[in-house]
Amino acid sequence: WRRREMSFKKLAVFLLVPVFSLSMIFNQSAFAESYIGLGLGVSLPQDVTDIKGTTAAGVAGTGTDVSADDAFSYGIKAGHYFNSVPWFGVEMNIYQRDNDVDQQTATATGTAGILNGTAGQLKVDVNSVTTIGFLAMVRATEEQSKNLLNLQPYFGLGFGVNIIDLGEASTFTAAGAANGSTNLESDTNVGILVSAGLNYKIYDNLKAYGEYKYTDGSFESKGSDGVTYEYDAGDSNLMFGVAYNF
Repeated sequence: WRRREMSFKKLAVFLLVPVFSLSMIFNQSAFAESYIGLGLGVSLPQDVTDIKGTTAAGVAGTGTDVSADDAFSYGIKAGHYFNSVPWFGVEMNIYQRDNDVDQQTATATGTAGILNGTAGQLKVDVNSVTTIGFLAMVRATEEQSKNLLNLQPYFGLGFGVNIIDLGEASTFTAAGAANGSTNLESDTNVGILVSAGLNYKIYDNLKAYGEYKYTDGSFESKGSDGVTYEYDAGDSNLMFGVAYNF
Protein backbone atom coordinates (compact mmCIF):
# COMPACT_ATOMS: atom_id res chain seq x y z
CA TRP A 1 0.00 0.00 0.00
CA ARG A 2 2.78 2.47 0.87
CA ARG A 3 4.53 1.83 -2.45
CA ARG A 4 1.25 2.49 -4.31
CA GLU A 5 0.80 5.69 -2.29
CA MET A 6 4.32 6.87 -3.18
CA SER A 7 3.76 6.03 -6.85
CA PHE A 8 0.55 8.04 -6.80
CA LYS A 9 2.33 11.03 -5.26
CA LYS A 10 5.08 10.89 -7.88
CA LEU A 11 2.48 10.64 -10.66
CA ALA A 12 0.68 13.67 -9.22
CA VAL A 13 3.92 15.66 -9.39
CA PHE A 14 4.50 14.80 -13.06
CA LEU A 15 0.91 15.81 -13.87
CA LEU A 16 0.76 19.00 -11.80
CA VAL A 17 4.11 20.47 -12.84
CA PRO A 18 3.31 20.79 -16.57
CA VAL A 19 -0.18 22.11 -15.81
CA PHE A 20 1.29 24.74 -13.51
CA SER A 21 3.95 25.69 -16.08
CA LEU A 22 1.49 25.93 -18.98
CA SER A 23 -0.88 28.14 -17.00
CA MET A 24 2.03 30.55 -16.42
CA ILE A 25 2.98 30.60 -20.11
CA PHE A 26 -0.54 31.08 -21.45
CA ASN A 27 -1.25 33.93 -19.03
CA GLN A 28 2.06 35.73 -19.51
CA SER A 29 0.47 38.71 -21.28
CA ALA A 30 -1.67 39.38 -18.20
CA PHE A 31 1.21 39.65 -15.72
CA ALA A 32 1.72 43.01 -14.07
CA GLU A 33 5.07 42.00 -12.62
CA SER A 34 7.58 39.19 -13.03
CA TYR A 35 10.51 38.61 -10.69
CA ILE A 36 13.49 36.39 -10.04
CA GLY A 37 15.34 36.21 -6.74
CA LEU A 38 18.33 34.62 -5.04
CA GLY A 39 18.52 33.86 -1.34
CA LEU A 40 20.77 32.48 1.41
CA GLY A 41 19.75 31.34 4.83
CA VAL A 42 19.57 28.63 7.45
CA SER A 43 17.55 25.43 7.70
CA LEU A 44 16.10 24.58 11.13
CA PRO A 45 14.94 20.96 10.97
CA GLN A 46 12.38 19.19 13.10
CA ASP A 47 13.20 15.87 14.74
CA VAL A 48 13.19 12.83 12.48
CA THR A 49 10.24 10.77 13.75
CA ASP A 50 8.32 7.54 13.17
CA ILE A 51 11.50 5.65 12.22
CA LYS A 52 10.75 2.12 11.09
CA GLY A 53 12.64 -0.60 9.26
CA THR A 54 11.06 -3.59 7.51
CA THR A 55 12.91 -6.58 6.06
CA ALA A 56 11.89 -8.42 2.89
CA ALA A 57 10.40 -11.10 5.15
CA GLY A 58 8.23 -8.53 6.90
CA VAL A 59 10.19 -8.34 10.16
CA ALA A 60 9.99 -4.83 11.58
CA GLY A 61 12.03 -2.68 13.93
CA THR A 62 11.47 0.86 15.17
CA GLY A 63 13.76 3.61 16.42
CA THR A 64 13.37 6.57 18.74
CA ASP A 65 13.24 10.11 17.37
CA VAL A 66 16.56 11.73 16.46
CA SER A 67 17.62 15.33 15.90
CA ALA A 68 19.07 16.67 12.64
CA ASP A 69 21.58 19.53 12.48
CA ASP A 70 20.86 23.11 11.48
CA ALA A 71 22.37 23.74 8.05
CA PHE A 72 23.21 26.46 5.54
CA SER A 73 20.56 26.77 2.80
CA TYR A 74 20.38 28.55 -0.54
CA GLY A 75 17.81 28.92 -3.27
CA ILE A 76 16.30 30.66 -6.25
CA LYS A 77 12.73 31.72 -6.98
CA ALA A 78 10.75 33.13 -9.89
CA GLY A 79 7.18 34.33 -10.01
CA HIS A 80 4.54 36.52 -11.56
CA TYR A 81 1.71 38.74 -10.30
CA PHE A 82 -1.36 39.33 -12.43
CA ASN A 83 -2.36 42.69 -13.90
CA SER A 84 -6.08 42.17 -13.27
CA VAL A 85 -5.52 41.06 -9.65
CA PRO A 86 -2.26 42.77 -8.58
CA TRP A 87 -2.25 41.19 -5.11
CA PHE A 88 -2.35 37.62 -6.47
CA GLY A 89 0.41 35.65 -8.18
CA VAL A 90 2.19 32.33 -8.62
CA GLU A 91 5.74 31.34 -7.71
CA MET A 92 8.16 28.49 -8.31
CA ASN A 93 11.16 28.18 -5.98
CA ILE A 94 14.00 25.73 -5.42
CA TYR A 95 16.12 25.56 -2.29
CA GLN A 96 18.67 23.10 -0.93
CA ARG A 97 20.30 22.16 2.38
CA ASP A 98 22.05 19.15 3.99
CA ASN A 99 20.90 18.47 7.56
CA ASP A 100 23.10 15.60 8.80
CA VAL A 101 22.10 13.54 11.83
CA ASP A 102 25.20 13.69 14.01
CA GLN A 103 26.09 10.74 16.25
CA GLN A 104 23.61 10.72 19.14
CA THR A 105 21.83 8.45 21.59
CA ALA A 106 19.08 6.30 20.07
CA THR A 107 17.17 3.19 21.04
CA ALA A 108 15.65 0.53 18.79
CA THR A 109 13.00 -2.12 19.37
CA GLY A 110 12.59 -5.18 17.20
CA THR A 111 15.31 -6.32 14.81
CA ALA A 112 15.54 -5.02 11.23
CA GLY A 113 18.90 -4.05 9.77
CA ILE A 114 20.61 -1.38 11.83
CA LEU A 115 17.54 -1.22 14.09
CA ASN A 116 18.83 -4.11 16.17
CA GLY A 117 16.75 -3.86 19.32
CA THR A 118 19.33 -2.25 21.61
CA ALA A 119 20.16 1.10 23.16
CA GLY A 120 23.09 2.82 21.50
CA GLN A 121 23.89 5.64 19.09
CA LEU A 122 22.95 6.55 15.51
CA LYS A 123 24.52 8.70 12.79
CA VAL A 124 23.15 9.46 9.30
CA ASP A 125 24.97 11.30 6.50
CA VAL A 126 22.64 13.48 4.42
CA ASN A 127 24.10 14.51 1.07
CA SER A 128 21.33 16.99 0.26
CA VAL A 129 17.68 17.86 0.71
CA THR A 130 16.12 19.74 -2.21
CA THR A 131 12.64 21.25 -2.31
CA ILE A 132 11.00 22.32 -5.57
CA GLY A 133 8.03 24.46 -4.57
CA PHE A 134 4.91 25.62 -6.39
CA LEU A 135 2.92 28.33 -4.61
CA ALA A 136 -0.13 30.52 -4.95
CA MET A 137 0.92 33.95 -3.60
CA VAL A 138 -0.88 36.95 -2.09
CA ARG A 139 0.81 40.25 -1.21
CA ALA A 140 0.17 43.85 -0.27
CA THR A 141 -0.21 46.12 -3.31
CA GLU A 142 2.24 48.94 -4.09
CA GLU A 143 -0.23 51.52 -2.73
CA GLN A 144 -0.65 49.57 0.50
CA SER A 145 3.13 49.21 0.84
CA LYS A 146 3.58 52.99 0.77
CA ASN A 147 1.61 53.12 4.02
CA LEU A 148 3.86 50.40 5.50
CA LEU A 149 7.18 52.26 5.10
CA ASN A 150 7.78 50.47 1.77
CA LEU A 151 7.53 47.07 3.44
CA GLN A 152 5.46 44.62 1.40
CA PRO A 153 4.24 41.53 3.28
CA TYR A 154 3.44 38.39 1.28
CA PHE A 155 2.19 34.87 1.90
CA GLY A 156 2.31 31.70 -0.18
CA LEU A 157 0.64 28.31 0.09
CA GLY A 158 1.21 25.29 -2.13
CA PHE A 159 3.17 22.07 -2.34
CA GLY A 160 6.83 21.12 -2.36
CA VAL A 161 8.50 18.21 -4.11
CA ASN A 162 11.06 17.13 -1.49
CA ILE A 163 14.04 15.12 -2.74
CA ILE A 164 16.28 13.64 -0.06
CA ASP A 165 19.67 12.16 -1.01
CA LEU A 166 21.12 10.07 1.80
CA GLY A 167 24.50 8.49 2.40
CA GLU A 168 25.54 6.05 5.10
CA ALA A 169 23.55 5.37 8.27
CA SER A 170 25.66 3.92 11.10
CA THR A 171 24.91 2.58 14.56
CA PHE A 172 27.19 2.36 17.57
CA THR A 173 27.09 0.77 20.99
CA ALA A 174 26.32 2.93 24.01
CA ALA A 175 30.09 3.19 24.52
CA GLY A 176 30.57 4.48 20.95
CA ALA A 177 31.99 1.38 19.26
CA ALA A 178 30.89 0.74 15.65
CA ASN A 179 27.99 -1.66 15.50
CA GLY A 180 26.65 -1.70 11.91
CA SER A 181 25.94 0.44 8.86
CA THR A 182 23.92 0.62 5.65
CA ASN A 183 23.90 2.89 2.59
CA LEU A 184 20.50 4.49 2.03
CA GLU A 185 18.90 5.33 -1.31
CA SER A 186 17.33 8.69 -2.13
CA ASP A 187 13.57 9.29 -2.06
CA THR A 188 11.05 11.84 -3.32
CA ASN A 189 7.96 13.02 -1.45
CA VAL A 190 5.27 15.64 -2.00
CA GLY A 191 4.34 17.74 1.03
CA ILE A 192 2.73 21.04 1.95
CA LEU A 193 4.84 24.18 1.49
CA VAL A 194 4.13 27.45 3.30
CA SER A 195 6.00 30.72 2.73
CA ALA A 196 5.68 34.14 4.39
CA GLY A 197 7.92 37.17 4.13
CA LEU A 198 8.57 40.86 3.60
CA ASN A 199 9.87 42.74 0.55
CA TYR A 200 11.64 46.08 0.87
CA LYS A 201 12.05 48.24 -2.23
CA ILE A 202 15.67 49.34 -2.76
CA TYR A 203 15.21 50.68 -6.31
CA ASP A 204 12.32 50.57 -8.77
CA ASN A 205 13.33 47.13 -10.02
CA LEU A 206 15.19 45.75 -7.01
CA LYS A 207 13.84 44.49 -3.70
CA ALA A 208 15.46 42.93 -0.65
CA TYR A 209 13.45 40.22 1.04
CA GLY A 210 13.38 38.03 4.11
CA GLU A 211 11.13 35.01 4.27
CA TYR A 212 10.17 31.92 6.22
CA LYS A 213 9.40 28.56 4.59
CA TYR A 214 8.06 25.35 6.08
CA THR A 215 7.71 21.89 4.53
CA ASP A 216 7.56 18.29 5.71
CA GLY A 217 7.05 14.81 4.34
CA SER A 218 7.10 11.06 4.89
CA PHE A 219 10.00 9.23 3.25
CA GLU A 220 10.97 5.66 2.39
CA SER A 221 14.59 4.69 1.64
CA LYS A 222 15.91 1.24 0.74
CA GLY A 223 19.14 0.28 2.48
CA SER A 224 22.03 -1.72 1.05
CA ASP A 225 21.19 -4.29 3.76
CA GLY A 226 17.89 -5.00 1.99
CA VAL A 227 15.79 -3.27 4.67
CA THR A 228 13.27 -0.56 3.78
CA TYR A 229 13.47 2.37 6.21
CA GLU A 230 10.55 4.77 6.72
CA TYR A 231 10.70 8.11 8.54
CA ASP A 232 9.05 11.53 8.77
CA ALA A 233 11.14 14.69 8.42
CA GLY A 234 10.52 18.39 7.92
CA ASP A 235 12.15 21.77 8.43
CA SER A 236 11.74 25.51 8.64
CA ASN A 237 13.93 27.80 6.54
CA LEU A 238 14.84 31.42 7.18
CA MET A 239 16.10 32.98 3.96
CA PHE A 240 17.29 36.47 2.97
CA GLY A 241 18.03 37.71 -0.52
CA VAL A 242 17.32 40.11 -3.36
CA ALA A 243 14.78 39.95 -6.16
CA TYR A 244 14.80 41.72 -9.52
CA ASN A 245 11.42 42.79 -10.93
CA PHE A 246 10.77 43.16 -14.67
